Amino acid sequence: MTLDPDILIVIAALVTILSFSSSVAAWVDGRLPVLALASLAIGLGLLAWVHLGLVEGGLTPRAIPDAFIHVAAMVLN
Repeated sequence: MTLDPDILIVIAALVTILSFSSSVAAWVDGRLPVLALASLAIGLGLLAWVHLGLVEGGLTPRAIPDAFIHVAAMVLN
């Protein structure tokens, strides 16, 4: 069983966005954002793995919004 690359793109994008905002919030509070930076690295690593290994020709700028639309359509069906 393999996951659809669109699902992995959505997961990676959400983890990256949320961990980036969490690391900025921790930095502003004067704390060291260890867990936020670790999850940021995981999200970016997952996105790089999808870009380099799973999608033929790599990701395009249009691939991320299309992945969100495709996953939303899968949920609604």
